[in-house]
Amino acid sequence: MVLNEEQQLLKDTIADFLDEHAPTSALRELRDNPDAPAWQDMLWQQLCEMGVPAAAQPDSEGGLGFGWLGQGAILREMGARLTASPLISSVVFAAAVVRHCASAEQAQQWLPGLTEGTEIGCVAFQEKSHFHVDAQLAEGPTGTISGQKLFVPGASKAHSLFVTARRNNGDFGIARINLPLHGVEIAEELLFDGNRYAQVRFDQTEISDVNWLQGTDIEAGFQRAIDEATIALSAEMIGGARALLTQTVDYLCEREQFGVKIGSFQALQHRCAQAYCQLELAESAVLSALTALDSNPTDLRDTASRAKALVSDAYEHISNEAVQLHGGMGVTDEMDVGLFLKRSRVCNQMFGDANWHRERFASLRGL
Repeated sequence: MVLNEEQQLLKDTIADFLDEHAPTSALRELRDNPDAPAWQDMLWQQLCEMGVPAAAQPDSEGGLGFGWLGQGAILREMGARLTASPLISSVVFAAAVVRHCASAEQAQQWLPGLTEGTEIGCVAFQEKSHFHVDAQLAEGPTGTISGQKLFVPGASKAHSLFVTARRNNGDFGIARINLPLHGVEIAEELLFDGNRYAQVRFDQTEISDVNWLQGTDIEAGFQRAIDEATIALSAEMIGGARALLTQTVDYLCEREQFGVKIGSFQALQHRCAQAYCQLELAESAVLSALTALDSNPTDLRDTASRAKALVSDAYEHISNEAVQLHGGMGVTDEMDVGLFLKRSRVCNQMFGDANWHRERFASLRGL
């Protein structure tokens, strides 16, 4: 990423901190302990004290003023170490939902805690096994909702839940629920990437009228929030893909076969060169998307879809190549390669896979 001096200093500072406090091995500890939380509270508190949640906010709003390029640099370093945190699910996604879907009074009340990291929010919108935005969950005639939402990250540690539903008049709506609440059941599950997500079930859950977000165009605002979260996730994926490619090249330069380093084999060099070119192209698209966020355009669909499609392809390709080029060791749990491969597969499905975003990219051009 093309960063200015201050943004580069932020990136280096975060990298040094994560190397010491949240290396890739930390994910293994969370994964292997069935009683472990979705992320370590102490680590998140330290990141908040460093100002990580407020990195993209301007100085006038109490932030650090590094912009989305600075936030993207942080996400890239976290992706390179598979760091578990609520940075995307809460600070980016939930805060964006409030920013674009709530009224000014609601935003003034709910936004500071989310952007400072002191309140953890999560968004429950997915109801099918694949990415799908349209809400089937509906508000009942008595102001209650019943049904379930899938793949909600960090729900077990959240203070508030933003749930999408169809209102009685048929309009798309979003309600804010304080947790815990009677009628809301959270069933946490460990996905194969080592992170914890949840199924959230609603059983005649009462929602007061004041808890429904009251923005002017909630459906369009929610799509904008998804696009912002998609770009943030793409930045994390770039970090993971680049770290994995670096590990693979280092391995090829060390591994000997037939008395020579296998990195000297031209066929393997070509495969690494192809992966590198694909990664550079994807990173350019992510950089363009982060720059677009800093300029605050009215429509991010084109930019977000381009970035997510390219980085999904790159991360999948590099993880496949890493497994093959490491040989049989690449599929063992002793190496980090498998952790990155599994993370790539989960990230590819989040907020739409490459095919979904290609179709949207094409439809935006009337194709």
